[in-house]
Amino acid sequence: MKYLFIISTAFLFLLSSCKKENAQLEKPAITKIKIGEVVNSQNLKATMWSDDSIATGYHKLYLSVTDASGNDVNNATVNVLPLMKMSMMTHSSPFEKPVYNPASKLYEFAVVFTMPSGSDSWSVKATINGEDQTFNINVPAAKTKLVGSYVGTDGSKYVVSLVPLKKWEVGLNDIKILVNKMADMMTFPSMDGLNIQMTPEMPSMGHGSPNNVDPTSIDGGYYKGRINYTMTGDWRIHFKIRKGDVVIIDDASIDILF
Repeated sequence: MKYLFIISTAFLFLLSSCKKENAQLEKPAITKIKIGEVVNSQNLKATMWSDDSIATGYHKLYLSVTDASGNDVNNATVNVLPLMKMSMMTHSSPFEKPVYNPASKLYEFAVVFTMPSGSDSWSVKATINGEDQTFNINVPAAKTKLVGSYVGTDGSKYVVSLVPLKKWEVGLNDIKILVNKMADMMTFPSMDGLNIQMTPEMPSMGHGSPNNVDPTSIDGGYYKGRINYTMTGDWRIHFKIRKGDVVIIDDASIDILF
């Protein structure tokens, strides 16, 4: 009986060790919203993911790329291009190029959907190792205005987008915006080095808020500041944007409701 007990204990230990080892080898589940999935002629499966439901505005997106055996491919050449197909023309919008994140095993990028789908249609063209694949995406209007396009005093068109936080709170919050300039219908370079004055307003109550910190450039067209919400409700955030001493956008705005 003693030997039987020892053998049984050893077997259970080995079984437990195997289970732990297998658990460590399992791929972590992707806890994001699945947008679509395609397989190209190289038997590479690309799946697009989002942190939240798609609507007009700025969205962080992700691509997982796996081979025919389900193994992650971390050395693919991946490019993306958002496209809005309209009846008379096709145009793009601001976006970031994908960068592979070893921690998440995902190619991470961002797209600004500047308008809702309506009778027109959005897609994201993903080029993986030289082969194009298309992800069709329905983009309804967001509940509030989170992105706006403006013709500047210099005659150029600019896109100002809110980079959303997961949750706003009463009090001081970080705020981050992205500014892009339209070079042509397909090219929207990011704009660094602008001076931005931020003025929060609560239209329904007729007041603003004190102790805000204007957003400053942090590279890549992003600007980060601090905004003070004195209460919950509807907020309109105004941005006066200067290039040097010249005002190029007198009043860009986004709307927040929380």
